Amino acid sequence: MIKWGRGIAWRQGHFLSAECIAALGINGGVDPEKLAVVVVSHDCDLAQPSDSEEFVEVVMGTFLDTLPDGNFTNCKNLRRLHIECSGGKNVRVLDLDTSRRLLLHKDLIDAAGTALVQHQPCELHRMTPRERNILQQWLAARYKRAAFPDEFDRRLKYETGVAERLAKAFKDSGTHVIAVFFDVDQGEENARDGEDDTYELTITLLYATNDDPQASKSIAMKAAEKVAEIFKARCFLAKNSVQSWRWIELQDVEVIADTALSFAQSQLLTRWHADHISLRTDPPQPMM
Repeated sequence: MIKWGRGIAWRQGHFLSAECIAALGINGGVDPEKLAVVVVSHDCDLAQPSDSEEFVEVVMGTFLDTLPDGNFTNCKNLRRLHIECSGGKNVRVLDLDTSRRLLLHKDLIDAAGTALVQHQPCELHRMTPRERNILQQWLAARYKRAAFPDEFDRRLKYETGVAERLAKAFKDSGTHVIAVFFDVDQGEENARDGEDDTYELTITLLYATNDDPQASKSIAMKAAEKVAEIFKARCFLAKNSVQSWRWIELQDVEVIADTALSFAQSQLLTRWHADHISLRTDPPQPMM
């Protein structure tokens, strides 16, 4: 009987083949040809025998026939990730949903069953090292999510409706705008009370330089203009015939290349995810 050990071929970011998915009885609720199942357990955990690490965690997703949605690329959304997988024989765009997680047994639990140890990773679909790094960042972001004041979140989402409009503004940014950072009150925790007691906000858009830097910069600049327009329309309002900021004061929208952002700067910035409020509770993971 084959046993799970350090020589096993499975690594984080590997895909289960269609045969493996069928053998393990995984039903993703979509056309089997579009169902993707990706290993997300860390390589160190995968190297452990089943008596110390019994399960392999996987995330189900869907292969798309469309271009990726910019709101879901480069970890902009904590729940969903759109990522191109170009390291295998077939290049596909993948939509991963972190709520669709499963735990698979590494080894057989009975003689009549089947387990991951009996299968090899899919050769048709693979991630490049860069794509795998994006996957890792997305997984890690769930445990280092933005921690903005509750009152700021309430104003951004409910009082002004800005959050929903920002998500729409970044929809077409694709892989060009790779991160959105918020600096709220220069990192100070201030209690704000009333629409005239505004939060001060500076937004930084980080654009990619790995493919076409000029195109990415142009798209990021257009996104910055949209962001400024949204805040002006929703937060710069007339009161007693006087225009002034309400709820949140947008001080600046900066556009920076990913190569220009220093490590020190990155430690001071807080990444904004459009859905970070809604992810405070997640369903338990089923076991297979």
